Amino acid sequence: MGSLRRPLRLLASVVLPAALAAPAAAQVRLADESDRAAFRAWFVLLAEAQFERAAPEVTDCAALVRFAFREALRPHSPEWARLVALPFTPQFPDVRSAPTATPGAWPLFRVSDTAPARYGEFADAKTLVALNTVAVGRDASRARPGDLLYFRQPGQSQPDHLMVVVGRSFFDEDGADWVVYHTGPSEEGPGEVRKVRLEALARHPSARWRPAPANPHFAGVFRLAALHTP
Repeated sequence: MGSLRRPLRLLASVVLPAALAAPAAAQVRLADESDRAAFRAWFVLLAEAQFERAAPEVTDCAALVRFAFREALRPHSPEWARLVALPFTPQFPDVRSAPTATPGAWPLFRVSDTAPARYGEFADAKTLVALNTVAVGRDASRARPGDLLYFRQPGQSQPDHLMVVVGRSFFDEDGADWVVYHTGPSEEGPGEVRKVRLEALARHPSARWRPAPANPHFAGVFRLAALHTP
């Protein structure tokens, strides 16, 4: 567990525009630093936990982000814990300023760049990055837990891929630079959730998967707008 078990075959959704701008009006804005800390803790734990036991809906990299984002905002009752089936009971506080869930889709993400903006519960990898994050830069050492590493592989049918920076693992004692991701479906199968140390990813045998400024396929580190401090 916790190693890069075979060469990455990373797939995601659609092409990201060349110009990456900070979102003008992302849907979820948390009230203060204590709420951001609570959200970050839940988001990172839920993302990493998918490596241990993935939820049925986590079928690609964007689904991994959507699942962890949505479930981090819920009230974490004993019934919620039973349904999510975490291997232990976290002691994190709940997010106090989470948006109110609706009977239909929960409008968590900005899904259009139109005015007025549209919001929804589903967003692909392109939309998550372009309209719901803030660019941090292309230096992976600046990434904080909860940030996203974004890769573009234009030669693939699904060129966009996201990885979630975990940092110190909730399940492994060694290391403080873990990253978790879903490989995405391919002709070989539905794909799977994997976890790797950032230091190992930096030495990946295929240079196009290294999170380094010299790699033109690495678009950079992006912070969820919910965690961004202006």
